[in-house]
Amino acid sequence: MKIAIISDIHSNLEALTEVLKEIERIKVDEIYCLGDIVGYGPKPNECIDLIKSVTDKVVVGNHDSAVINQTDMMLFNSYARESTEWTRRMISDENYEYLLKLPLKISENDLLFVHSTPLIPEDWNYILTQHSAEKHFNYFTEQACFIGHSHRPEMFRSIDDRLIINVGSVGQPRDGNSKSSFVVFGTEDGEYELVRKEYDIKSVYKSIVKAGLNEFLGERLMVGR
Repeated sequence: MKIAIISDIHSNLEALTEVLKEIERIKVDEIYCLGDIVGYGPKPNECIDLIKSVTDKVVVGNHDSAVINQTDMMLFNSYARESTEWTRRMISDENYEYLLKLPLKISENDLLFVHSTPLIPEDWNYILTQHSAEKHFNYFTEQACFIGHSHRPEMFRSIDDRLIINVGSVGQPRDGNSKSSFVVFGTEDGEYELVRKEYDIKSVYKSIVKAGLNEFLGERLMVGR
């Protein structure tokens, strides 16, 4: 079976639309979403509605959790707090309820899907190095764990050949590459491919400004930071 794993859409409808077109072209059997559908960007309801239309394999991210008042924004920077408060005002009741029901983890087919880390995912910690990955290999038994959260695609391998794969970000890459990123994975052969996709960043920038969000949230998209 071939699956696509996406994460960190952050209310960027243009990026999500282009990524889903590419996934359709690739022809996968299932799509998994690792959360942070909302936050930062100007189209929260549209992005949630689109995700609901293509998959029911979705876990909650820290920005989703903050919007529904389940995560304290104390550690958020000013841009994240501002956009979270804006999203709370804009999100529909139906989509608020949808976010409330999202799980922290999904485990199936010997694969684990989580937004942040396999250990206490609701603490929203990061796996950024091989050293930190080695600790987290002790907290799941599946062959591979897929994560997002850092917006930086990366892969870590354990001594027993298990994987932690960060799929990067659809809507706000931070690895110096402005293209959206997602992963395609073969569940039988373990074949892994990181896919990058261009989208209309200028259009998103205009939507951010029109929505009254901080211009910086659009500017950072252009440089992938």
